[in-house]
Amino acid sequence: MYNFKDIRDVHLELTTKCQARCPMCPRRINGGPMNPLIEITDIELDTFKKWFPTDFVRQLDSLFMCGNYGDPIMSQDCALILDYLKTTNPKIRLSMHTNGSARDTVFWKELARLDVRVVFGIDGLSDTHTFYRINTDFDRIIDNASQFIQAGGHAEWHMLIFQHNEHQIDECHRLSQQIGFKHFQIKHTTRFVDGKFHVLNDQGKTINILYPTEKSKQMTGKVTQYLSDVSPTIQCKAQKYKQIYVSADGTVSPCCWLDFNWILPKQETRIDYMDKIGVFPNLNNTSLENIFNSNFFNDIERTWTSDCLKECSKQCGSFDKLRAQFNEN
Repeated sequence: MYNFKDIRDVHLELTTKCQARCPMCPRRINGGPMNPLIEITDIELDTFKKWFPTDFVRQLDSLFMCGNYGDPIMSQDCALILDYLKTTNPKIRLSMHTNGSARDTVFWKELARLDVRVVFGIDGLSDTHTFYRINTDFDRIIDNASQFIQAGGHAEWHMLIFQHNEHQIDECHRLSQQIGFKHFQIKHTTRFVDGKFHVLNDQGKTINILYPTEKSKQMTGKVTQYLSDVSPTIQCKAQKYKQIYVSADGTVSPCCWLDFNWILPKQETRIDYMDKIGVFPNLNNTSLENIFNSNFFNDIERTWTSDCLKECSKQCGSFDKLRAQFNEN
């Protein structure tokens, strides 16, 4: 696929901590009980330096903090790690995706000083935002974003669209411009089942039901049909951008979609991955360079020409453009 010296971009899950309970996040079961396979873990500065020594950091063009389960601002060493990256490699581009509902003004000004591009997930206005972003505070998010922008930070507003907030798209866009966000984007999701999504509490009881937009329904239908009818050509984004993904527990994979370490063992895509690849290399056991020398990445690439990994087919198949047409700027 590519070798150790080729890596230019790291997608990092800094922590599995998050105060939010977004129903479609795999961290919790429909926003209710915690996923029992997920460990609460945090990458500390000393661990980060061990995993990513200075020579490796200097070869990077960018590092993006997001992940599958946690929010980077919940990591206690988030600002320290970002400072280490910028001090070691002043030209590196730093960015993160966050719900923005935590930390103080000092923290947000520090992110601006370090020139971190921040994508805020804000899914509506004060009366609708927490339908999905449960346990977050809309007013606090807006205040944090404003403090960050006023300190010179580059902020973007990404909005997940549901039936309950689609009427607010234009108003959210106007508000983003008034505050000083550099970019506003809407996103539709295909994570609905049977046209709705039940939101649960800790006892597993339904407390709310989310409904998709018409575009979400169309998008889900087209992608599902394409998956069943076509053997797609893989256009691997990790390979294209020379990227790797590292989870908060040190597991390494080409991208976040292949981080199956905490996915339920009976899930179809995990079974497929274990049958064809069978390993979860981890930086706590070996170095990143050794992982590349083990041919782990090449073993994944070899599946593309014969019996393709189901997740590679789903996420980087030639039908990918179908999704893009539903997400508007």
